[in-house]
Amino acid sequence: MMPAGNLARMVVANATRSPKHFILSAFGIVVGIGAFVFFLAGTLGVKNVLLGKVFPLDQVEVIAPHTSIAGKNLSQKLNAETVTKIKTRREVKDALPRMTLQFPATGFGKFEGQDIRFEVGGFTDGIPDVHVADDPKLKDVFKDWDAMGEIGPACTPQKGGIPCPDKAWQYCDRQDNMCHKRIPVLVSPTVLELYNSQIADSHGLPHIGMMEQFIAERGRERMHFAMGLGDTMLAGSNLQVAADKHREVGAILVGVSNKARQVGLTIPIGYVERWNREFAGDQVASEYSSIIVTLRDKDQLAPFSQWLQDDMKLKLNDSLGEQFATAMFVITSVLIGIAFVIVIISAINIAHNFFMQVTERRREIGVLRAIGATRADVMAIILGESAIIGVVSGLAGSLFAVGVGTLVDVASAHFLPKFPFKPDTYFDFTWWIFALALGFSILFCVLGGLLPAYRASRLEPAQALAAN
Repeated sequence: MMPAGNLARMVVANATRSPKHFILSAFGIVVGIGAFVFFLAGTLGVKNVLLGKVFPLDQVEVIAPHTSIAGKNLSQKLNAETVTKIKTRREVKDALPRMTLQFPATGFGKFEGQDIRFEVGGFTDGIPDVHVADDPKLKDVFKDWDAMGEIGPACTPQKGGIPCPDKAWQYCDRQDNMCHKRIPVLVSPTVLELYNSQIADSHGLPHIGMMEQFIAERGRERMHFAMGLGDTMLAGSNLQVAADKHREVGAILVGVSNKARQVGLTIPIGYVERWNREFAGDQVASEYSSIIVTLRDKDQLAPFSQWLQDDMKLKLNDSLGEQFATAMFVITSVLIGIAFVIVIISAINIAHNFFMQVTERRREIGVLRAIGATRADVMAIILGESAIIGVVSGLAGSLFAVGVGTLVDVASAHFLPKFPFKPDTYFDFTWWIFALALGFSILFCVLGGLLPAYRASRLEPAQALAAN
């Protein structure tokens, strides 16, 4: 048996003595492994954006399917008891009840000197303020102030009248001529991204980075706006509110949270309950519109969904995230399949090249066998050369993929317009992708060299030395 050190030196010398054979053997593997790393890192990077920020799969919306018989609504009701039952499931990390504003309402005010007006009714959710208590920036400002009795001194809303002492946080309510705390409003990162990418540039408005810094630079007064309860900008609204019930309340944007409604506004649920009762009736005020469930693991979605349907008679709202996840799985499988086809063809090419080399090196192999090299030594030499090609090809293919990915990111930054959730990079080159690439490269190269190595090891010394 040949000493390990001598064997290693011979393998390296043999692998590098013919650059032509080395390059021919390695080229296909480099391309295949490069494609594997590029496709896998690319789909993983896009998945992180789509399924991590835009459509998080670990968050699902539970709703009650609409059921009616003879015009009577028999739909399952969502209430505090429903939330408690859902929270007992082992798949569930948290359950967040939501109540939507079920009557017409508008928002209006000024932002950076420009008049703004938008629909609030149907686009505003209420959530319990305890659900943001874990956020130190929001826990002291996102509260149901009216329920806490935070009502200030008397005031007069008319121009030149008695103002509220704290202009940043208070407004004068025309209903009772008292100073009330402004309703705290949250928006989601999605709303912030849509504003930065679609609205800011087209309307000459500033981009918002860190919300806290933006508020600090401009002052709380810049974050004020009013809500017109009972008003609407939509023609033909299903619920008409008598003109004498219309009123205005003051609101203030206090921050950004992942727990906010994805598109719309989020306020403490107490306000929504009282307003729904006032404008839409007691029944509307007693039912949640949906429950946002955060799962411990997105892979537990299937059993949780089945339990909802069988035991609770509820369902998940249609999830674009699931559809995107399925589509991305199919696309990723196809692309990685193409990469493996390239690698397999390259492995066959390696086998062909080594068969040629074995034929050319018959006398050399015969000499090795004649001076004491075993069949295992000959196999180890050929397979060692294959493994070296695998290592070099795996590293080169990975570097090639990173280089192409960098070019794609640079081209995107310079030539593609800004769009919602446009990432700084489309790729997630994690360590395990490179480890897989290197492992597959070595594996397929060794497999490609296996038959030539076996054939070389079966050559008898006399037969090999007698060859011309």
